[in-house]
Amino acid sequence: MQDDRNEIPYYLGLRNECPPYVLNADRHVLRREASLLLRAFARARGAPTSIAGDAWNAFSGSEFISLLERAEVRAYALVRGAESEHQLRLLTAL
Repeated sequence: MQDDRNEIPYYLGLRNECPPYVLNADRHVLRREASLLLRAFARARGAPTSIAGDAWNAFSGSEFISLLERAEVRAYALVRGAESEHQLRLLTAL
């Protein structure tokens, strides 16, 4: 699973009235949708976090997300670092 690190959803970003963003460890967008299971997992087990950084700022700019909207994005860290390869595979499947 280590080779697939770029495919593992590490973060979930939620915006009001917009599709969520699923990001990898480098905060690059994996997809612009999230299953109900992934959303529920993030809210129940994910840790609220900041996704600020150059990659997110570049993405926000390309998507025309205003500075005010960026401040309102709720983000959850989905991976804490102690997950087994099996758990990461399950997370990738959500």
